[in-house]
Amino acid sequence: MKMKKLSIYLFVIGSLFFLACQSNNKKTHLYNIVEYGAVGDSSTLNTKAVQAAVDAATEAGGGVVLVPPGKFVTGTIFLKDNVVLEVMAGATLFGSPNIEDYTKMTWGHNKDRQPYHLIMVYQAENVEIRGGGLIDGNGPAFWKDYDASKSPQWVMAKELKVSPMLEVQESKNVRIKDVELKTGGGWTVHLYDSQEIQIQGIRLINNLFAPNGDGIDITGCEDVTISDCIIKTCDDAVCLKTTFDSKECKRVTVANNVIECSCVALKIGNESFRDISQVTFSNNIIYHSSRALGIYAESAGKVEDIVVSNTVYDSKSPLIYNRPIHISLMKRKEPSGAVGNATHKPDVQLVDDGGREPYLRNVLISNFIAKTEGRILVTAEPGRMIENLTLRDISIDYPWIEDPVPNIPKAMSGQFSPMNPDAKKARAAVVLENVEALVIDNLNIRWPETDTVPADWQFPKRIANGTLEPFFPDYSKARQCEMSAIWARNIQKGYIRAPFAEASADVMPRYQIENSNLKVIDD
Repeated sequence: MKMKKLSIYLFVIGSLFFLACQSNNKKTHLYNIVEYGAVGDSSTLNTKAVQAAVDAATEAGGGVVLVPPGKFVTGTIFLKDNVVLEVMAGATLFGSPNIEDYTKMTWGHNKDRQPYHLIMVYQAENVEIRGGGLIDGNGPAFWKDYDASKSPQWVMAKELKVSPMLEVQESKNVRIKDVELKTGGGWTVHLYDSQEIQIQGIRLINNLFAPNGDGIDITGCEDVTISDCIIKTCDDAVCLKTTFDSKECKRVTVANNVIECSCVALKIGNESFRDISQVTFSNNIIYHSSRALGIYAESAGKVEDIVVSNTVYDSKSPLIYNRPIHISLMKRKEPSGAVGNATHKPDVQLVDDGGREPYLRNVLISNFIAKTEGRILVTAEPGRMIENLTLRDISIDYPWIEDPVPNIPKAMSGQFSPMNPDAKKARAAVVLENVEALVIDNLNIRWPETDTVPADWQFPKRIANGTLEPFFPDYSKARQCEMSAIWARNIQKGYIRAPFAEASADVMPRYQIENSNLKVIDD
């Protein structure tokens, strides 16, 4: 009798579960773009059909817009509240090569933040982009002709281009998962003044010399997570910004990614007109990249409370003056207002910085392993101080040593400590100028063990960020110069404990320290 009651009970529970599943399936409405007239033949323009499917899902209160296998050419698509765009495996959303096929937005623009986008999420909530398929921005359609056989070379863009390819603006609870994103006309993904954004498990693959080919730019956002991604791109791979027209940027974490980048893999600032804070970068592998980490407080906001941990990096790439870590504090010399500086508020022509000054403080970098020919460079311009900086458990392995002096006049990038000329050319593995409360603990340096530059590090031609002229290094010896372990000037308070860091040769002092109140601990 008890067994019979148990069987009836299980039957009832199973029936209720089945009915619940059926009910949930009915609530998950699917909107296949083919049913709205889309044709995946690589040539038909499908903008209206795809947008019709999105609009139908929105009108129904939400649903899944399905992109089935095929190559669907389209212009601008607007995703709206409670819509999931699912690009199936074998499916491609392919950007039209004609700029006229994209909706021109009303906000102003510059060469990177243009008013043309392939996918737009604007003032929306609960939006998701997912699936095993491909979103291809068709970037080469918006680039000037170039000879790929002459690479490495920076590719130039046309005046009008689709950039950013995927724009998320003033939105909340947006998820981008598992899809592949491929070269847009410029920036690939831009998150602007948005909240609660999750990017997970995507492949973002760009031409390594594409014009301003940023991977993921995060401007004025809060509560952002980026994890488990594979990113290959030209310009900054993941970059946090605050522009004249944005909010502050805070509570951002970037973890468990594999990155190849011709500029900065993990970057904060350069544009920092509002505050950037509460940021963590952890468990990232960065390879064949010019810079692993760049922190630039260079405008009018505070950059603070930054933790970077567990990074593995190599700079084996065809660029000069690579830097595992570059930290810079300076006030940009442009006017306090900017005319038409990418603001989406068309009635605003000048934006005043309010007389605010940039600050950079509370940065902790630990467990960082680098294989490089370059240097760690940390500078504040004269009259400013980076505050509370810790470099702990840092290991630098030199396959060869690049001399930082010869090409300094030709390396014109503004992201190369332009206000610190002596530091720029200092011959040391770690170079610091104008820091208050510095800790360097357990710095380990391994200098070249032979006089031969490894073959896979010998690029016959190299290029530099912000410079069109090519460079042709001399690989006749592994040491273009000898270097100290540390060069430091005006370091106030703190200590160095680096028992395994020696100069590369006896002709160089172990430490070059000037005008500093700094304790050196020799264990």
